[in-house]
Amino acid sequence: MSLIYPGPRKRSASEASPYGPFDSVPEAPSGDQQKRTKTYDSELDAIDVIPVADAWPVDLSCILGSPTGESGRIPGHDNWGNYREGKSAFVFVVQGGCMVHYDLLCAILPELYNISPALQALVLCRDPSSHTPSVSVPFSLPLIQAVGPSWNHFVRLGLLHPLGGGQVPLDALVVVDAKGKRRLVLPFGWGAGRHVGDVGGGKMVQERLMGMLRKCIEELQREM
Repeated sequence: MSLIYPGPRKRSASEASPYGPFDSVPEAPSGDQQKRTKTYDSELDAIDVIPVADAWPVDLSCILGSPTGESGRIPGHDNWGNYREGKSAFVFVVQGGCMVHYDLLCAILPELYNISPALQALVLCRDPSSHTPSVSVPFSLPLIQAVGPSWNHFVRLGLLHPLGGGQVPLDALVVVDAKGKRRLVLPFGWGAGRHVGDVGGGKMVQERLMGMLRKCIEELQREM
């Protein structure tokens, strides 16, 4: 199916300003705002693509062999037609209660496919049958059951929530390369990504995280 995800509408020069006849000049950021921005930057700067030698091994066959499901509420989308064993990298949406990372990934997927046509994007959730899909995107990515009688993929990825009773993950986007190495972890709602929903700096944090995802896919493609 065609991936069409419209971005935010831009106001033309001929349209009236939402603030009245003239847009006001933004005030200089306060000392507190500057401190928050520096904190955001320093935490985000610490996130980078993990070198192969330092990356955790991930059993992709175990994850891909787990039960799957679909939301059934909106059209599904997958890229299995371009899957190439040993050549396809994976972006896993590790999803507990957060939706923003799912929405951001769906928005950038067409661009990522242009970089890496064999890329696969999948959702890891506790139970596909009870999973609530995002209502902000026009399609649903494949759902994989992450927790079962003898497996817990949240543990395998190092993303089990410490207060989730062994069933709930820390929300993240995780990139696993074609060789089964965990090369990038982008946190959402915790760590450097705990500010993604902030009114002030949330947009900047989202852009930085998506820029890092793009960089990672580009690097993995060059490694092929």
